Amino acid sequence: MPVLAHTLPISYLFIVTGEDYVHLQLTFNPFELANFSEVDTNKNGRLDPPEINAQGDKITHLLLENLTLSVDGKKVSPETAGLVADPSSHHAMLRVHYRVKARRATITVESNLQKVMSSSHVTQVNCLRGGEPMFAQLDSQSHKATFQPVAPEQKAAKRSNFTN
Repeated sequence: MPVLAHTLPISYLFIVTGEDYVHLQLTFNPFELANFSEVDTNKNGRLDPPEINAQGDKITHLLLENLTLSVDGKKVSPETAGLVADPSSHHAMLRVHYRVKARRATITVESNLQKVMSSSHVTQVNCLRGGEPMFAQLDSQSHKATFQPVAPEQKAAKRSNFTN
């Protein structure tokens, strides 16, 4: 029996802090975009490569206007950003790279995606800091999530909990 992908208004935001970059990937249902009927020229309910070639920069800009990353309270601009389709599903992915040293900094992500997607849109956030996953949910009631750096003593305490 084939398993169908979800059509719920949920996106997944994955954030990873590297030495010199913060990497962000937003996986979303493109049909949630308010202007999707204009973008989906072949009317198959997906973002296909020709549609991304024609409208990808516009969609990327729209998403980035409604998704903000701050490091230690200062808004960070992306160095590179782009949109790709997931050929095995109906999802699309926004990939963004921010050149910033943030391993030992506080990271805040703010979402206003409800403005350009459905008002019931929810974003599940997974932030990987120092090898430790942190989670949050962004929705119409909670627009902002803040992730503190993982202190070395926290990592050591977790390791000792697993070895006992």
